[in-house]
Amino acid sequence: MVKQSFAVKNMMCAMCVAHVRKAIEGLEGIKDVNVNLASNSALIEYDESKITPAKIKEAVVAAGYDMDTTPLSAASDSSEDEKKNSGSFLKKLFGR
Repeated sequence: MVKQSFAVKNMMCAMCVAHVRKAIEGLEGIKDVNVNLASNSALIEYDESKITPAKIKEAVVAAGYDMDTTPLSAASDSSEDEKKNSGSFLKKLFGR
């Protein structure tokens, strides 16, 4: 089992959240789903031997929404690297 968070697009209200959650939780291999309107994301625990993010996205798209297949944690890891690199750049630039 793996637990990952994915960006979900086009959600506007609580009903949208319910539609996305229902579309995902009905799939084979899904253990748990938490859809958040404020962060436009879905935290999904799933069995990677039974389902892939691409298959989950298909269900979300069929429900009328969209989902990135790259986990948000991977995106935040790269932004952390960018922050570190920009910090060292600024130190070199300003000598601090």
